[in-house]
Amino acid sequence: MFRATLPTLAAVLFFITGAFILNLQLWYSAKNESLASANRAMQSMDEILQEARAATNTAIAIAAKGCSVDNQYQLGTEAALQPHLRTILIMTNGKVWCSSLPGNRLLLNNLAALPDRELTLVPAKGNIQNRPSLVYRTPSAHGIILVTVSDSHLRDALGTSKKYLHLRLVIGQQVLGYRGDVQELKADTKNDAFVNGQSHAYRILYNLPPFFSLERIFRQGAGLLLFLLLLSSIAAWILGKYVNKTTTPADALDSAIKRGEIIPYYQPVMDGRDNSIRGVEVLARWKHPGTGFISPASFIPLAEKSGLIIPLTLSLMRQVVTHMNAISTKLPEGFHVGINFSAAHINAATFVEDCLKYQAGFMNKHLTLVLEVTEREPLHVDEQLIHNLNTLHASGFAIALDDFGTGYSGLSYLHDLNIDYIKIDQSFVARVNEDKDSTKLLDCVLELARKLSLTIVAEGVETKTQLDYLNRNNISLLQGYYFYKPVKFVELIKILLSKPKEKIERYIET
Repeated sequence: MFRATLPTLAAVLFFITGAFILNLQLWYSAKNESLASANRAMQSMDEILQEARAATNTAIAIAAKGCSVDNQYQLGTEAALQPHLRTILIMTNGKVWCSSLPGNRLLLNNLAALPDRELTLVPAKGNIQNRPSLVYRTPSAHGIILVTVSDSHLRDALGTSKKYLHLRLVIGQQVLGYRGDVQELKADTKNDAFVNGQSHAYRILYNLPPFFSLERIFRQGAGLLLFLLLLSSIAAWILGKYVNKTTTPADALDSAIKRGEIIPYYQPVMDGRDNSIRGVEVLARWKHPGTGFISPASFIPLAEKSGLIIPLTLSLMRQVVTHMNAISTKLPEGFHVGINFSAAHINAATFVEDCLKYQAGFMNKHLTLVLEVTEREPLHVDEQLIHNLNTLHASGFAIALDDFGTGYSGLSYLHDLNIDYIKIDQSFVARVNEDKDSTKLLDCVLELARKLSLTIVAEGVETKTQLDYLNRNNISLLQGYYFYKPVKFVELIKILLSKPKEKIERYIET
């Protein structure tokens, strides 16, 4: 499982890491751009205030000479020639003494309310034109000089082409943004930064860009994201090739089980007297998509050794239930369906639950489900195992001892367990030939089975001589190539629907 997901995980990690680095670079760039925009706004404000300072010097000189018509004209000319200024006022004794506007008019509503400081932001209600303004205040020997700057010039200085960036002019606790009126400065400015004016007491406040922004990534780094995706895919493909080259046989078998490459084949169990089909034994076959069929002698021992025999068997059981349900109406009552269980599975805590679930899945409740206990591995016969098998026997399962005579302790199994069938291994049947002495060993095995009152199934029947011998000894349940080789489910359907006299060669597995 890990080997299968490793290339994908590596590709995702590579892409996320690359996207994080890209986002970090774009955030750092946006942060620097915000700072640069704030510095440009500060320079523009300094230029405006330099104009106000120059106009103040002119007004101080005029105040010393008196507010004559010519001097007032000079004051108006100074205000007109400076590109960012609106009005210049000279105040004495709290009243306007001389103004750059004709008739000494003014645009401020309440001069007495202005604080005693150099710079003040006046909200819209404090101006006759109902527009915010900036007042530059300078005391002198002949009066107080007030220079006002329109909000439009201030907003021009705060303007920026960055949609995410908002610059604001801060003087004391007052703030003026690109839009709106003068506001009180909010206490929560943790997401903001500022630059201080170089020569005057003001700040340019700017918002910091968010650390992560999908919009920013797609707007500025879409091409790099696509490149990262391509690199990640290539890396996953290369790593997948490498992992597959180093996959162990157990890993390959595990993947085959999960992909459904291990499929059931069915070998009919025949009645040797009339050639009728009494049931089937389920056998595992690995249909590899690249190399074709792999011998069970290669992967069954591997499955037992690697611990994959249980998931392999469970996969076969699910497929068998599906197959038998598809032809449930075609199966005669008592039809045997035998499947092999390894010692590891029988000893597992879930064995009884697995078998009862298997039994419940069949639509035809009159089938004889046979649990074939293989002797390829030693069974650790204890009270729990005996209880489990006897419980299943009481639940309607038949118990068969497979490969009898070739394993570890078949006789002890017969003593401790409720065995219904013993399956004589094909190595005994294969000895039978025309020589009368060839049956001595098998005679002993058959005699033992009769004394124990066990039903016998003979495996590996391949010749007419072997069939005749078994029929003479009343061994009616037979398996072997003389009748049928193990076949796929589709071929089993053909066998069940055909007449017994048809040639068996047409059902040989391909």
